[in-house]
Amino acid sequence: MNNRTYRAGIALLAAWLVTAAVPQPALALTNLFVLHHSVGRNILEEGNVRQLIDEHNTQRGTHFVLWDHDYNAIGLMDPDGFMPGRYYHIPDDDTYVVGLHQLWTTANSARDSILANHQVVAFKSCYDASLIETDALLAQYKTWYLEIRDVLDQHPNHVFVLMSPPPMHPCLSTSTEADRGRAFADWLGSAAFLGGHPNLRCFDLFDILAAPRDAEDRNTLRAIYCRSTSCSSPDSHPNAAANLIVGPLFVAALIEAAGDDVVEAPAASTAAFFTDVHPNPFNPTTTIRFALPVAGSARLAVYDVTGRLVRTLLDGDLDSGAHEVIWDGRDATGRGAASGVYLARLATGTDVSTVRVTLAK
Repeated sequence: MNNRTYRAGIALLAAWLVTAAVPQPALALTNLFVLHHSVGRNILEEGNVRQLIDEHNTQRGTHFVLWDHDYNAIGLMDPDGFMPGRYYHIPDDDTYVVGLHQLWTTANSARDSILANHQVVAFKSCYDASLIETDALLAQYKTWYLEIRDVLDQHPNHVFVLMSPPPMHPCLSTSTEADRGRAFADWLGSAAFLGGHPNLRCFDLFDILAAPRDAEDRNTLRAIYCRSTSCSSPDSHPNAAANLIVGPLFVAALIEAAGDDVVEAPAASTAAFFTDVHPNPFNPTTTIRFALPVAGSARLAVYDVTGRLVRTLLDGDLDSGAHEVIWDGRDATGRGAASGVYLARLATGTDVSTVRVTLAK
């Protein structure tokens, strides 16, 4: 995998990452832990989090290890990414806000295990905190997190990284619900919540992934980060491109929380990437979606598996951001292409990306 790609976005750390303005721990903590379900798993795997931690250890002579806990049926993952057959038995297997409240504010073996075995603890709620239907529910979530904070205050030898929830797919949230999701994320990173609590941090996952506040699809998952932009099959799990951005930022947040300096941030990647091809296989048309981190020239062309050019779909200068092109399954002469596998090739001034497209008649 391109080294620049999986480190993409570290240079934006100061803009994306909100942390408490408090002194760092006197000594670096080394045992890192993440409680998650599927979104967190994808960040760790597609964002190369363990690899980045290993690289930091090699470069800096540190000894950080990362453990994580998935759904109860999967259980604990060790620093090498293997399952040692240990399970913390999260109450009701629930990482929604109400479940996190139960985990931290009641006596249970999962809480005891996390506190006994780990030093830097990161956790996030599932999507309900980005799909807030009423102002009363937003107020309830804040109340529950304040009660969680009261418990975390009792463990000053730990550092807790509270992750804001990811935004919802644009087709799965109203603008009002999305606005409340943004409000909750902003509050988690605010001085009102973090101030005076030296062992708390906020990693603002929502802000990294959400469309800007003034955009038409504001506060929902950015189109370039959607696994599918189709409303017929909406999926709020951020795609691999998103996780390549989030992974390095998250590593930096964990290391900062542990009391160690963050590695020098390289420049953000400018590589273009595909975000979706739908439908695929297709007949008679498919929409090819891609993203450009920076404005510039781009050429999108379709080739057969022998490398013969079938048709150029786009060739010109584009703005940064998300783009889409429809291929109607025809070649440059207007004739219908034969059934089979084709390669859509996206070339910019410095990079080339390819995705397989299948025409089925």
